[in-house]
Amino acid sequence: MIKLIVSDMDGTLLNERMEIPKATVSLIKRAQERGIHFAIATGRDYPLAAPLLKEHTLLCPLIASNGGQYFDGAGRNLYNIGLEKKTVRNLLSICSKYEDLHEELMTSNGIYSNNVDQREELVASMLSNTNPDISFDEALDIAKDKIKEMDITFVDDYSEVIDDNSIVILKVAVHSIKGKDVLDPLKTELNESIHNLAITASSVKNLEINHLGAQKGLAVARLARDLGLKRDQVMTIGDNINDLSMLEWAKYSVAMENGEDEVKAVANYRTASNRQNGVGDAISRVLTGKIYEQ
Repeated sequence: MIKLIVSDMDGTLLNERMEIPKATVSLIKRAQERGIHFAIATGRDYPLAAPLLKEHTLLCPLIASNGGQYFDGAGRNLYNIGLEKKTVRNLLSICSKYEDLHEELMTSNGIYSNNVDQREELVASMLSNTNPDISFDEALDIAKDKIKEMDITFVDDYSEVIDDNSIVILKVAVHSIKGKDVLDPLKTELNESIHNLAITASSVKNLEINHLGAQKGLAVARLARDLGLKRDQVMTIGDNINDLSMLEWAKYSVAMENGEDEVKAVANYRTASNRQNGVGDAISRVLTGKIYEQ
Protein backbone atom coordinates (compact mmCIF):
# COMPACT_ATOMS: atom_id res chain seq x y z
CA MET A 1 0.00 0.00 0.00
CA ILE A 2 1.34 3.43 -0.95
CA LYS A 3 2.09 5.56 2.10
CA LEU A 4 4.28 8.28 0.57
CA ILE A 5 3.83 10.23 -2.68
CA VAL A 6 6.72 12.40 -3.88
CA SER A 7 6.29 14.78 -6.82
CA ASP A 8 8.61 16.90 -8.88
CA MET A 9 7.44 20.47 -9.54
CA ASP A 10 8.27 21.97 -12.96
CA GLY A 11 6.73 19.98 -15.79
CA THR A 12 5.04 17.73 -13.24
CA LEU A 13 3.05 19.26 -10.38
CA LEU A 14 3.05 22.72 -11.97
CA ASN A 15 1.02 23.43 -15.09
CA GLU A 16 2.17 25.51 -18.07
CA ARG A 17 1.51 28.69 -16.03
CA MET A 18 3.86 27.44 -13.30
CA GLU A 19 0.91 27.03 -10.93
CA ILE A 20 -0.44 24.11 -8.89
CA PRO A 21 -3.94 23.24 -10.16
CA LYS A 22 -6.58 23.64 -7.47
CA ALA A 23 -7.93 20.15 -8.21
CA THR A 24 -4.51 18.69 -7.45
CA VAL A 25 -4.27 20.64 -4.21
CA SER A 26 -7.60 19.16 -3.12
CA LEU A 27 -6.43 15.62 -3.91
CA ILE A 28 -3.13 16.12 -2.07
CA LYS A 29 -4.97 17.28 1.05
CA ARG A 30 -7.39 14.38 0.77
CA ALA A 31 -4.46 11.96 0.60
CA GLN A 32 -2.87 13.59 3.66
CA GLU A 33 -6.16 13.26 5.54
CA ARG A 34 -6.05 9.52 4.83
CA GLY A 35 -2.60 9.25 6.35
CA ILE A 36 -0.66 9.24 3.07
CA HIS A 37 2.43 11.42 3.25
CA PHE A 38 3.09 13.89 0.43
CA ALA A 39 6.42 15.53 -0.36
CA ILE A 40 8.05 17.67 -3.04
CA ALA A 41 11.39 16.88 -4.71
CA THR A 42 12.44 19.72 -6.99
CA GLY A 43 15.44 21.24 -8.68
CA ARG A 44 14.23 24.63 -7.44
CA ASP A 45 15.74 26.19 -4.36
CA TYR A 46 13.55 26.71 -1.29
CA PRO A 47 12.65 30.40 -1.91
CA LEU A 48 11.36 29.52 -5.40
CA ALA A 49 9.45 26.42 -4.32
CA ALA A 50 7.99 27.22 -0.90
CA PRO A 51 5.69 30.14 -1.91
CA LEU A 52 3.82 27.88 -4.34
CA LEU A 53 2.99 25.55 -1.46
CA LYS A 54 2.18 28.30 1.02
CA GLU A 55 -0.23 29.84 -1.48
CA HIS A 56 -2.41 26.73 -1.08
CA THR A 57 -1.55 26.07 2.59
CA LEU A 58 0.11 22.81 1.58
CA LEU A 59 2.25 21.59 4.49
CA CYS A 60 4.73 18.94 3.42
CA PRO A 61 8.43 18.09 3.36
CA LEU A 62 10.38 19.78 0.58
CA ILE A 63 13.49 18.32 -1.03
CA ALA A 64 15.09 21.28 -2.82
CA SER A 65 17.99 21.76 -5.25
CA ASN A 66 17.77 18.14 -6.43
CA GLY A 67 18.44 16.83 -2.93
CA GLY A 68 20.90 19.50 -1.87
CA GLN A 69 18.53 20.65 0.87
CA TYR A 70 15.73 19.17 2.94
CA PHE A 71 12.99 21.10 4.74
CA ASP A 72 10.34 19.57 6.96
CA GLY A 73 6.66 20.49 6.79
CA ALA A 74 7.23 23.43 9.13
CA GLY A 75 9.89 24.86 6.83
CA ARG A 76 12.86 23.93 9.03
CA ASN A 77 16.07 23.28 7.11
CA LEU A 78 17.35 19.93 8.37
CA TYR A 79 20.35 19.45 6.09
CA ASN A 80 22.40 20.91 3.23
CA ILE A 81 24.67 19.02 0.82
CA GLY A 82 26.76 21.53 -1.05
CA LEU A 83 29.57 21.61 -3.57
CA GLU A 84 33.08 22.36 -2.38
CA LYS A 85 34.12 25.88 -3.28
CA LYS A 86 37.21 24.57 -5.11
CA THR A 87 34.94 22.36 -7.17
CA VAL A 88 32.73 25.32 -8.10
CA ARG A 89 35.73 27.32 -9.24
CA ASN A 90 36.97 24.39 -11.33
CA LEU A 91 33.65 23.76 -13.04
CA LEU A 92 33.07 27.46 -13.79
CA SER A 93 36.56 27.58 -15.28
CA ILE A 94 35.69 24.66 -17.55
CA CYS A 95 32.36 26.30 -18.49
CA SER A 96 34.20 29.48 -19.50
CA LYS A 97 35.78 27.61 -22.42
CA TYR A 98 32.38 27.05 -24.03
CA GLU A 99 30.38 29.65 -25.92
CA ASP A 100 26.65 30.30 -25.52
CA LEU A 101 26.53 29.26 -21.87
CA HIS A 102 24.84 30.92 -18.91
CA GLU A 103 25.69 29.70 -15.41
CA GLU A 104 23.82 30.40 -12.16
CA LEU A 105 24.53 29.51 -8.55
CA MET A 106 21.78 28.03 -6.39
CA THR A 107 22.82 28.61 -2.79
CA SER A 108 21.67 28.56 0.82
CA ASN A 109 21.20 32.31 0.36
CA GLY A 110 19.07 32.10 -2.79
CA ILE A 111 19.86 32.24 -6.50
CA TYR A 112 22.71 34.29 -7.94
CA SER A 113 22.71 35.24 -11.62
CA ASN A 114 24.84 37.58 -13.70
CA ASN A 115 22.44 38.32 -16.56
CA VAL A 116 18.76 39.29 -16.43
CA ASP A 117 18.04 38.59 -20.11
CA GLN A 118 19.62 35.15 -19.97
CA ARG A 119 17.69 34.33 -16.80
CA GLU A 120 14.45 35.15 -18.63
CA GLU A 121 15.55 33.02 -21.56
CA LEU A 122 16.46 30.18 -19.20
CA VAL A 123 13.00 30.10 -17.63
CA ALA A 124 11.27 30.46 -21.00
CA SER A 125 13.33 27.67 -22.49
CA MET A 126 12.51 25.38 -19.58
CA LEU A 127 8.82 26.18 -19.91
CA SER A 128 8.67 25.62 -23.66
CA ASN A 129 10.56 22.35 -23.39
CA THR A 130 8.48 20.94 -20.54
CA ASN A 131 5.28 22.19 -22.20
CA PRO A 132 5.75 21.37 -25.91
CA ASP A 133 2.39 22.81 -26.96
CA ILE A 134 3.23 26.41 -25.99
CA SER A 135 5.50 28.57 -28.13
CA PHE A 136 8.78 30.07 -26.96
CA ASP A 137 7.29 33.59 -27.26
CA GLU A 138 4.38 32.59 -24.99
CA ALA A 139 6.86 31.01 -22.56
CA LEU A 140 8.98 34.17 -22.58
CA ASP A 141 5.97 36.31 -21.64
CA ILE A 142 5.22 33.97 -18.73
CA ALA A 143 8.89 33.94 -17.70
CA LYS A 144 9.11 37.73 -17.56
CA ASP A 145 6.09 37.87 -15.26
CA LYS A 146 7.34 35.07 -13.00
CA ILE A 147 10.89 36.37 -12.69
CA LYS A 148 9.55 39.53 -11.06
CA GLU A 149 8.29 37.31 -8.24
CA MET A 150 11.55 35.38 -7.87
CA ASP A 151 14.13 36.20 -5.21
CA ILE A 152 17.22 36.42 -7.43
CA THR A 153 20.37 38.39 -6.69
CA PHE A 154 22.18 39.69 -9.77
CA VAL A 155 25.94 40.08 -9.46
CA ASP A 156 28.74 41.02 -11.85
CA ASP A 157 31.18 38.42 -10.56
CA TYR A 158 30.50 35.07 -8.90
CA SER A 159 33.77 35.26 -6.97
CA GLU A 160 32.17 37.27 -4.19
CA VAL A 161 29.61 34.51 -3.69
CA ILE A 162 32.15 31.69 -3.83
CA ASP A 163 34.45 33.48 -1.37
CA ASP A 164 31.67 34.01 1.19
CA ASN A 165 32.10 31.17 3.69
CA SER A 166 28.60 31.72 5.07
CA ILE A 167 27.05 30.66 1.76
CA VAL A 168 26.63 27.00 0.77
CA ILE A 169 26.57 26.48 -3.00
CA LEU A 170 24.01 23.73 -3.51
CA LYS A 171 23.87 23.57 -7.30
CA VAL A 172 25.33 25.12 -10.41
CA ALA A 173 22.81 25.41 -13.25
CA VAL A 174 24.19 25.74 -16.77
CA HIS A 175 21.98 26.74 -19.69
CA SER A 176 22.58 26.84 -23.44
CA ILE A 177 20.08 27.75 -26.12
CA LYS A 178 21.99 25.33 -28.39
CA GLY A 179 21.16 22.42 -26.10
CA LYS A 180 22.95 19.09 -26.47
CA ASP A 181 25.41 20.35 -29.08
CA VAL A 182 27.10 22.37 -26.35
CA LEU A 183 25.96 20.60 -23.19
CA ASP A 184 26.91 17.02 -24.08
CA PRO A 185 30.62 17.83 -24.60
CA LEU A 186 30.57 19.97 -21.46
CA LYS A 187 29.04 17.15 -19.42
CA THR A 188 31.68 14.73 -20.70
CA GLU A 189 34.52 17.09 -19.79
CA LEU A 190 33.11 17.79 -16.33
CA ASN A 191 32.73 14.08 -15.59
CA GLU A 192 36.28 13.40 -16.75
CA SER A 193 37.83 16.35 -14.90
CA ILE A 194 35.94 16.58 -11.60
CA HIS A 195 34.99 13.78 -9.23
CA ASN A 196 31.91 13.45 -7.00
CA LEU A 197 29.48 15.30 -9.24
CA ALA A 198 25.86 14.40 -9.96
CA ILE A 199 25.04 15.94 -13.35
CA THR A 200 21.38 15.86 -14.37
CA ALA A 201 18.98 18.15 -16.25
CA SER A 202 15.49 19.61 -16.01
CA SER A 203 15.27 20.38 -19.74
CA VAL A 204 17.18 19.56 -22.92
CA LYS A 205 18.84 22.96 -22.74
CA ASN A 206 20.36 22.83 -19.27
CA LEU A 207 22.60 20.90 -16.93
CA GLU A 208 22.13 20.80 -13.16
CA ILE A 209 25.34 20.09 -11.28
CA ASN A 210 25.20 18.90 -7.68
CA HIS A 211 27.42 17.09 -5.22
CA LEU A 212 27.22 13.34 -5.80
CA GLY A 213 25.40 12.97 -2.48
CA ALA A 214 22.70 15.46 -3.52
CA GLN A 215 20.27 13.44 -5.62
CA LYS A 216 16.50 13.17 -5.45
CA GLY A 217 16.62 9.40 -5.15
CA LEU A 218 18.94 9.51 -2.14
CA ALA A 219 16.80 12.20 -0.49
CA VAL A 220 13.55 10.29 -1.07
CA ALA A 221 15.11 7.09 0.32
CA ARG A 222 16.21 9.02 3.41
CA LEU A 223 12.74 10.52 3.88
CA ALA A 224 11.11 7.11 3.52
CA ARG A 225 13.52 5.62 6.05
CA ASP A 226 12.75 8.42 8.52
CA LEU A 227 9.04 7.65 8.10
CA GLY A 228 9.64 3.93 8.61
CA LEU A 229 8.61 3.11 5.02
CA LYS A 230 10.06 0.81 2.37
CA ARG A 231 10.41 1.47 -1.35
CA ASP A 232 7.32 -0.62 -2.12
CA GLN A 233 5.26 1.91 -0.13
CA VAL A 234 6.49 4.91 -2.11
CA MET A 235 5.27 6.51 -5.34
CA THR A 236 7.41 9.09 -7.18
CA ILE A 237 6.23 11.28 -10.07
CA GLY A 238 8.48 13.15 -12.51
CA ASP A 239 9.15 14.28 -16.04
CA ASN A 240 12.85 14.88 -16.54
CA ILE A 241 16.40 13.62 -16.12
CA ASN A 242 16.84 15.00 -12.61
CA ASP A 243 13.90 12.79 -11.55
CA LEU A 244 15.48 9.52 -12.72
CA SER A 245 17.14 8.59 -9.45
CA MET A 246 13.90 8.80 -7.46
CA LEU A 247 11.90 7.07 -10.21
CA GLU A 248 14.43 4.23 -10.26
CA TRP A 249 14.30 3.88 -6.47
CA ALA A 250 10.56 3.79 -5.81
CA LYS A 251 8.47 0.74 -6.70
CA TYR A 252 5.63 2.94 -7.96
CA SER A 253 7.31 5.32 -10.38
CA VAL A 254 5.13 7.50 -12.60
CA ALA A 255 6.20 9.42 -15.71
CA MET A 256 4.32 12.43 -17.00
CA GLU A 257 2.98 12.22 -20.55
CA ASN A 258 5.06 15.33 -21.33
CA GLY A 259 8.15 13.69 -19.84
CA GLU A 260 11.40 12.79 -21.56
CA ASP A 261 11.61 9.39 -23.29
CA GLU A 262 14.30 8.26 -20.85
CA VAL A 263 11.95 9.00 -17.97
CA LYS A 264 9.10 7.09 -19.58
CA ALA A 265 11.41 4.13 -20.14
CA VAL A 266 12.35 3.97 -16.44
CA ALA A 267 8.93 4.58 -14.89
CA ASN A 268 6.52 1.72 -14.17
CA TYR A 269 3.42 3.83 -14.82
CA ARG A 270 2.39 6.82 -16.88
CA THR A 271 -0.04 9.64 -16.20
CA ALA A 272 -1.46 12.60 -18.13
CA SER A 273 0.59 15.72 -18.89
CA ASN A 274 1.13 18.56 -16.45
CA ARG A 275 -1.38 20.62 -18.48
CA GLN A 276 -3.97 17.88 -17.93
CA ASN A 277 -3.50 17.53 -14.16
CA GLY A 278 -1.40 14.37 -14.41
CA VAL A 279 -0.27 14.46 -10.78
CA GLY A 280 -3.87 14.79 -9.65
CA ASP A 281 -4.80 11.78 -11.78
CA ALA A 282 -2.00 9.70 -10.24
CA ILE A 283 -3.04 10.66 -6.70
CA SER A 284 -6.68 9.90 -7.51
CA ARG A 285 -5.64 6.41 -8.63
CA VAL A 286 -3.90 5.86 -5.30
CA LEU A 287 -6.97 7.03 -3.38
CA THR A 288 -9.28 4.74 -5.38
CA GLY A 289 -6.92 1.76 -5.44
CA LYS A 290 -6.57 1.85 -9.23
CA ILE A 291 -2.83 2.51 -9.51
CA TYR A 292 -2.30 -1.16 -10.32
CA GLU A 293 -4.52 -0.98 -13.39
CA GLN A 294 -2.29 1.33 -15.41
